[in-house]
Amino acid sequence: MLSPALLHDLWQLIEELPTSSLMKWDDIRLVSWLQEQLEQRFRLKEEDRKNIEQYLDSHLLLIREMAESSQYQYCPLAV
Repeated sequence: MLSPALLHDLWQLIEELPTSSLMKWDDIRLVSWLQEQLEQRFRLKEEDRKNIEQYLDSHLLLIREMAESSQYQYCPLAV
């Protein structure tokens, strides 16, 4: 189980990541980058690393959908 602080930082990282990067990276690269960033902020145990990977794997579709929706949110031509 991930701590609330870790989850908060994870979603903050996701929101701060430029949409263009998020959309062009494959799943493996995206998960790897997010894990690296969290490891720089937290001292992660092996169990935390596994939990983060599982969490991200199960939320990749949501992460990509959020990025896609924010991409169109700022598009002046979007209807």
